[in-house]
Amino acid sequence: MALGDLRLVPCGDRALLCYLGEELDEATSRRVHGLADTLRGAHPAIVEVTPGFHALLVEYDPVRIRLEQLTAMVREAAAQAHTVAAAGREVEIPVLYGGEYGPDLGDVAAHAGLSPEEVAALHAGGAYRVYCLGFSPGFPYLGGLDPRIAAPRLDSPRVHVPAGSVGIGGWLTGIYPNEAPGGWRLIGRTPVRLFDPLRDPPALLQPGDRVRFVPIDQEEFAALAAEQRSEPAGPPAFVPGRTGLRILRPGWQTTLQDLGRRGYTAYGVPVAGAVDQQSLMIGNWLLGNRARTAALEITLTGPEVEFTGPAAFALTGAPIPAELIPADGGSPRPVPGWTSVLAGPGDRLRLGTVSAGCRAYLCVAGGFDLPPVLGSLSEDLFGHVGPLGRPLQAGDWLPIGLPLHPPADLAGRSLPPDAIPAFEGRAVIRLIPGPQADQFAEESLAHLFAEEFQVGPHSDRQGIRLTGPKLQPAGPAQMLSEPIPPGALQVVPSGQPILLLSNRQTLGGYPKIATAVFTDLWRAAQLKEGDRITFEQADVAEGHAIAWQERRRLGQIRRYLERRGPAPLRPADGVKIHQGGNLTPGGAGATASVAQGDRNGPVRPGVRVYRIALEGIEFLCAVEEVPLHGER
Repeated sequence: MALGDLRLVPCGDRALLCYLGEELDEATSRRVHGLADTLRGAHPAIVEVTPGFHALLVEYDPVRIRLEQLTAMVREAAAQAHTVAAAGREVEIPVLYGGEYGPDLGDVAAHAGLSPEEVAALHAGGAYRVYCLGFSPGFPYLGGLDPRIAAPRLDSPRVHVPAGSVGIGGWLTGIYPNEAPGGWRLIGRTPVRLFDPLRDPPALLQPGDRVRFVPIDQEEFAALAAEQRSEPAGPPAFVPGRTGLRILRPGWQTTLQDLGRRGYTAYGVPVAGAVDQQSLMIGNWLLGNRARTAALEITLTGPEVEFTGPAAFALTGAPIPAELIPADGGSPRPVPGWTSVLAGPGDRLRLGTVSAGCRAYLCVAGGFDLPPVLGSLSEDLFGHVGPLGRPLQAGDWLPIGLPLHPPADLAGRSLPPDAIPAFEGRAVIRLIPGPQADQFAEESLAHLFAEEFQVGPHSDRQGIRLTGPKLQPAGPAQMLSEPIPPGALQVVPSGQPILLLSNRQTLGGYPKIATAVFTDLWRAAQLKEGDRITFEQADVAEGHAIAWQERRRLGQIRRYLERRGPAPLRPADGVKIHQGGNLTPGGAGATASVAQGDRNGPVRPGVRVYRIALEGIEFLCAVEEVPLHGER
C-alpha cells in the first residue's frame, strides 16, 4: 500500500481516523478492509477497528499506548497490509418491487424520466458490491447503482422504515435489516433476514460480496417470509427458589447495560453499554463484582422490583428516591445511594424519579445470569441487539448470578461522600477540534467555545441534541460517510450540534467539528432536557493526561472499597479441604460442591473454585490447595 495515500487524523483522545483516499472506489475499499484486518488484535491497547468507505477508525486506550506508538504501528501495518480480494461471494437477494413495499418507486421513476417497471428492471439488472456495513447492524452500503436511477434522499426522513426495505440514497443502494428511521427512497422489500445476532457471522452480507437483486411476486414473498420468521427468545422463565429480580413496574426506560460489546462495529453494531461508565463500575466494586458486570440503567423514572431471594444491591449514578419494602409488611426504609444494601426474599425496591442528573444504575452482587449476545448483555434498542432486544417490561424476571461474597458480608460498603460525583444540571465538557473543524467558519468556532448550549428534546442514548448558536459549515453539511469516534460533536444541516454517546451509529455523513474528552462523557450523559452545557477547548495531550488521572482516581476508589470489604473467604467451620479437591461438609447446614468453573475468570494452577450453600445462601469460594499436616 502506498503510504502517500495514508492520512492520519486524531479524533479526540481515544481514536485515530485513518484515511486511505478521498474518493470512493473499489481499490480504496479493499485497502481499507485489508488494513482493518491487519490491525485487529495487533496490540492489546487497540480496542476497536471500524472500517468505512475510504477510512477506518482505530479506538485505543491511551493509558496502554502512546499516540506516537500507535501512529507508527498503523503506518507499518499499512505498508505491510494485504488488500481484500476484489470479488467476494455472489449473493442473490429476492425483492418485491413497488406497491406498499416500495412507496417511493414512482417518485424515483419520475425523477429519472422512466416508468416504475423500468426502474425496477434497471435496479434488478445491476451488479453491486458491498463497500461496508453501518448505520444500523448489518446495513449494507452497495455501490454499482445505475446512474440513471440515482435519486436524492428524502427531505424529511421517515420515522419508521420496515425491516427488509430496499432503498436508494444518492448513488448508493442498500437494505434496512431492522425497522429504523431513514431517509432513503424505498423501492421494494426483501423477506430475507439480513442480520441475526445469534448467527456467526451475524450479518448476511460482508464487505466485498457481490449482490444481485432478483424480482419476486407477492406469493413468493409470503412463502420466503414464513421461512425467515423467528420469535425472540424473551426473558427467562421464573425458577422457584432462585434469586432474581422480578419487574413489577419498569419505569420510563430501564435497560440492561454493561461496558458494551467490542469487536462488532465492522458489522454496523454499536458498542452500546452504560453511558455513565464510572457509575456502573463503582456500583459493581461496591458489591465485589468485576467492573464490566451488567446492571440496570434507569432513565429519569425508576422501576419497582421484587427480589426472589437474598441479594445485595447498590444504587449509583443520578440521585433517585428509593425505599426497600420488607416482605413481612414492615415499614419501608429509605435506601441510600452509593452504598451496598441487603435485600431478603420477597422484599420490594421502589424507585422514584431522579432529583438531578438523568440516569441511575441498579447493580446486584453476582450480576445477572443471562446468556450474552455478541459478547455482551448490553441492550442496543436501535438495532434490537441484546438479551431481550427491548427495555424491561412488567412481568420480566432476571436471574441473579452467584456472588463472590455472601450478600450479608457486603452490606454497608459505601463510597466516601467526597468521592461521589456531583449532578448539577449543567456541565463543562472539554472538546478537542475534530477532523472537519477546518470546514467551519471562525465565527462558528468562536460561538462553540464562548456560548452556552441547552439540552434539547429527542436526546437519548445515541446522542444529546443541543439548542443554541447555529454552527454552520462553510461547505456542504453532508460528506462521504465515515466511522464515528466516541464523543463526536457532529453538526447537521440545520446547524444543530449533536454530542454522540455510546449507542451512536458506527458510520455517519455529517461533519464533526470536535470530539469530547472521553472522561467527560459521563457528565454529558447525565444531562436531561433543559440542562445547560458549555465547552472548553483542549488538545490530545491534555486528553491523555486526563485519562491517566482518571484511571488513577478510579483505581484508588476500587482499592479503597476492596480494603473496606470482607476478608478473603474461608471455609465454613468444620469444613475440611483435602488435596484431592473434595470439600467435606462438616458445619451445620453447610453443603458444597466443586464448581464447573469460575465465571469471573480463569483460576491459576493450584486453586479450585467451590460453590458453597450456607444457610440458604450460595456463593463461590476460591481456595488455594496445600497439603494438610501428615498428608503427602
